[in-house]
Amino acid sequence: MVNGISFDLDQDDNILATIRALNIENKGGGQFEVKDELVKVKRPSVSGMGIDINNKLPGLIDVSKSHIILIGRDLARKGIYPYLELFYRPRQAYISTRIVIAEDKASDIISLNPGTSPIAFVVLKGLEAAEDTTKIPKETAFTAWSQITDTGRDIILPFVTKDENDKITIGGVDLFNGDKFSGISLPNGKGSLLLLLMDRLNKYAEMAVELGSHRSISFVVKTMKRDLDLKVDKKTKKITCRINITLHLTITSYTGKVGEKLNKDKLNKDVSKILTKQSDEITKSLLEANCDALGIGGILSSSYPDLWKKINWDKEYKNVKFKTSVKAKIDRTGPVF
Repeated sequence: MVNGISFDLDQDDNILATIRALNIENKGGGQFEVKDELVKVKRPSVSGMGIDINNKLPGLIDVSKSHIILIGRDLARKGIYPYLELFYRPRQAYISTRIVIAEDKASDIISLNPGTSPIAFVVLKGLEAAEDTTKIPKETAFTAWSQITDTGRDIILPFVTKDENDKITIGGVDLFNGDKFSGISLPNGKGSLLLLLMDRLNKYAEMAVELGSHRSISFVVKTMKRDLDLKVDKKTKKITCRINITLHLTITSYTGKVGEKLNKDKLNKDVSKILTKQSDEITKSLLEANCDALGIGGILSSSYPDLWKKINWDKEYKNVKFKTSVKAKIDRTGPVF
């Protein structure tokens, strides 16, 4: 049973696949032996890798049933489409297979031995927790495939890092142009705000803001409202996208001056100003990466079909003018005040 697989680009431009599989042997009398096995396969392309894997592991192995797919950034820069196809095409493929990018070599992560459970399950558990708190998007082989083949939207994918102590950490999100990693990433805080701009709040979002003068605030967002308005100038054909979001906050921590009385109105203004500035920085990063994560192309194609047919969206997207506004509304101060 394959629980995780990674893909990397080696120094000779070959594809290195590293497979983590559980080999369960029946010893008789109701006794089973479970072995966590590691197999590496190298080829110029993904074609034929399934055969090579089955030659190295006992029994018939179906890589499409892997729980996670880790792809190294060097390979992601060249495009992830061929690797998703391995998991999208088979009829019996595991529909919840998670896609995640490794900041460095994906094989370094899938090869770790955490000691408690297979590393693929450790990574999967971390991904699920980050998805629940809107730190990263939940993307599977199926959702990634549909977005990559959709000309009206680009995908963002979570990336993970490994420190010197072999601890795996969710680093944030990588921005893609088509199926290729753009080279631009957003750290966790901005990744969460991008997901809110995309109207993809999951169970809740955990965020923190530095207010300056040794003041900071942490809060949870459980409800929000987003308004997106797309306009095309009749004369110049310039495209303007306005995004306004209202976030309802519950404060979990606040560091201010000793004895300072909480001023909700001022805090609302301060947090709104900072998050609006961050959202402006995020849209600039999206344009720099040529990553249409907000799905502007899809809206344009349905609302302005004649214009859509005439433009090259891959070139025109960088000319979109974004205007964002984030309004913070503190509903609860929690147990802090």
